[in-house]
Amino acid sequence: MKLFRYTIHLSLLILFVGLTVESAHAQPNWRAQPMFGTANLRVGFSPDPHVIGVRAGGADRNSISGRDCAGYINNSQPDVDLNYQAGRSPLYIYVTSNTDTTLLVNDANGNWHCSDDVSGSNPGITLRSPPSGNYNIWVGTYSQSDTGASARVHISEVPPRW
Repeated sequence: MKLFRYTIHLSLLILFVGLTVESAHAQPNWRAQPMFGTANLRVGFSPDPHVIGVRAGGADRNSISGRDCAGYINNSQPDVDLNYQAGRSPLYIYVTSNTDTTLLVNDANGNWHCSDDVSGSNPGITLRSPPSGNYNIWVGTYSQSDTGASARVHISEVPPRW
């Protein structure tokens, strides 16, 4: 009987550890509804930049691998979605905040882009030939203790003045 209880306890522990490790490495859910809204923009949009206020960060470490992929986000849903009808202009997505923020974008082709510290502690990405479609945007914080900081996502076809 003791062996049976031991086996059950051990099985539950292994299951719990497995679920914890799995959730720690879960990719951001790009299919979920965005927390702070959706921007529907087409090439030549005005005003430029289009700005959306968000609360940066989350409890989850950014699990996307790559250069400048850092910080803490909310894996369960993006902060902002962008439905973009492209033309020939590059697209700039960047963040301004008084906190050290990071940026994660899943583009219309399903490619991940990360940024950290392009201008001081503010991140930004440049898409030279952006495809039309849906973009999912997460604004992270470099430090988990800064989660909830106020930030602004800027979407522009004009190069930012860093």
